[in-house]
Amino acid sequence: MEEGVVSDGGFARYWFRGIPKVSWNGRIKVSWKERLPVITYRCTGCGYLETYTRKEEP
Repeated sequence: MEEGVVSDGGFARYWFRGIPKVSWNGRIKVSWKERLPVITYRCTGCGYLETYTRKEEP
């Protein structure tokens, strides 16, 4: 497993590699070169969710 964070803004969700740094104004700083799109699948029978990233870089 690899450590990272998931963004929480807008409709686009990304996973960013590594531990983010916090800037002077309290926002996190991440490397946009080190991101992967987040995809979530839902079971139509029970509602169970699974979240993945794709293997290829954007």
